[in-house]
Amino acid sequence: MPDTQTSAPSLNAPASKDEVIRILEDRVLKLETLVSALGDNQSDLRAEMRSEIASLRTQISDLKEDLEDGIKALGSKVDRVMGGKAVVTALVTLATSILGSGVVHLVVSIGK
Repeated sequence: MPDTQTSAPSLNAPASKDEVIRILEDRVLKLETLVSALGDNQSDLRAEMRSEIASLRTQISDLKEDLEDGIKALGSKVDRVMGGKAVVTALVTLATSILGSGVVHLVVSIGK
């Protein structure tokens, strides 16, 4: 069995954590397929491959947690921006309302 089947599928460094997760999941699937094909007399190799699969699953879960943390941080920043936008909109509305009322009062006063 050639070792190239279990090596990393890409020589280029993945651009994002999402791509790394996909690559690791593909590798886990390949290893699980190979483990299922092993005979009973290859128990040492089977145990080693299962250990590798467990390690890859741990890496995948850690990367997923990092992604979720990043998404939560981004979401909180978006919430703050939207809150700030709402405050600015309210202030502009208040200012134009006050100015509009003042102009109307001025026009009425001048008209008398």
